[in-house]
Amino acid sequence: MKEKNKKERKSLRRQQRAYDRMAKQWLRDTRLLSYLIKDGVPPLASDPIEAIRGYIETDTDQIPYASGEIAFSSGAYVEPDLLFGMKKKSWQAYGNADFQKDMPKAYDLESRKNLYVAAMVCNQVGKKVDYNALRPVYSMWVVNDFRIKKSELEIKKEWIEKTEGSQVTRNEPKEGMMNLATFKIGNEIREDDKDSLKVLHYLFKCEEEKKANEKLRAYGFTMEEDQRRVRKMCNLSQGFIEKGRE
Repeated sequence: MKEKNKKERKSLRRQQRAYDRMAKQWLRDTRLLSYLIKDGVPPLASDPIEAIRGYIETDTDQIPYASGEIAFSSGAYVEPDLLFGMKKKSWQAYGNADFQKDMPKAYDLESRKNLYVAAMVCNQVGKKVDYNALRPVYSMWVVNDFRIKKSELEIKKEWIEKTEGSQVTRNEPKEGMMNLATFKIGNEIREDDKDSLKVLHYLFKCEEEKKANEKLRAYGFTMEEDQRRVRKMCNLSQGFIEKGRE
């Protein structure tokens, strides 16, 4: 019995590693990334999806896997799954996209998100600090814990609170220098879910390959290679979905 359980755990770990690689490959696809940007970067929310795809600073449809490390003076470093730039006329920003297959137990995910945001701001500083050259950063996290029932998008904004005597006023939340968006992929799909959450659901939590491909065609995933990747993703998803249901 112990030997059987050991083999099952080993097989599950192999599945997890393969799934993780596929998920990160999808994140590098500018078609998926453009949907994350549209819903996770509010200044671009009203722009057409194809225009947003053109803002991503890359010459290829599949961003090469070369995110790079962001080092700290202590010698420690963080290594995002994907680092990229965005540029629209005079507006420019930097972002990262990271995949989290579950809610970690060993550390606080919010602390990790905030560290990545801070690291991306500090990474813009050279030997001489130029405050006017700093660009806003957008950290986007895809969380795929199989216990999540309904999809959610969480966007963290800033506000200013002023106190005059006993009078406290707070302005409307707005984008600042450091911004966070967390896409939680649910097991269920709803009609009013944002397009980014629907695409993520069909790519990352598909149970029916045919249905997933039919739905994804409406979002521009029409190539034979897309169908092959969806098939592989569906096969890998099955075991995790069952595990989540347990």
